[in-house]
Amino acid sequence: MNHPRGNDASALEDLALNNVMRRTMLKSGLGLGLGLSAFAPKLTWAADSNDDSGLSPGMLTLWAQWQDALVPGAAAAGAAMYLGTQLALPRDHNSLFLRYMDWPGSYHDFYRDGLNALDTLTRARFGRTFPELDKLARATVINEISAGQPANWSGPPAGLFYFVSKADAADLVFGTVAGIQGLGLDYRAHIEPHAEWPSTRGGLPA
Repeated sequence: MNHPRGNDASALEDLALNNVMRRTMLKSGLGLGLGLSAFAPKLTWAADSNDDSGLSPGMLTLWAQWQDALVPGAAAAGAAMYLGTQLALPRDHNSLFLRYMDWPGSYHDFYRDGLNALDTLTRARFGRTFPELDKLARATVINEISAGQPANWSGPPAGLFYFVSKADAADLVFGTVAGIQGLGLDYRAHIEPHAEWPSTRGGLPA
């Protein structure tokens, strides 16, 4: 599969959201196919977290704020914990959207390098970290990344990182029982999941 770049970002964003919504509808039992500061201290990227993901608390905090800017509610829904627990799973057992993109490399490296690139970009552009930016500045960063070729970007393809990040956030917010009910739909799963979804303990839904 070719990885999204530049002009493909919009189309792939729609595809991701469509796929997330399709999965949401399936979980609800409806089965509908729908058409998806300069002086700020550097974040500590060392793998000093207490989970098995290899991502530091600073990275996970950045991820949660990035997710929340893409899909409001993602941070409160547990974006940081979700990424950490999913990355601790074998690549063919996790539920991250990157799994469906035929990414050949390490999933951990993809998210770590993407977050490093995001941090470098925001410091170069605004002299501050992403969590310190106001809403307008965050939107500027998002637009630059979604366009596919931002300056000072040294991570995985920017369009792909944006696409996968937004799909993960949408799945986390709207792919849960509460998310489905928040859309005004009844949760009527054909098969009830055997574990909480999204899992905060590394388990998988049925």
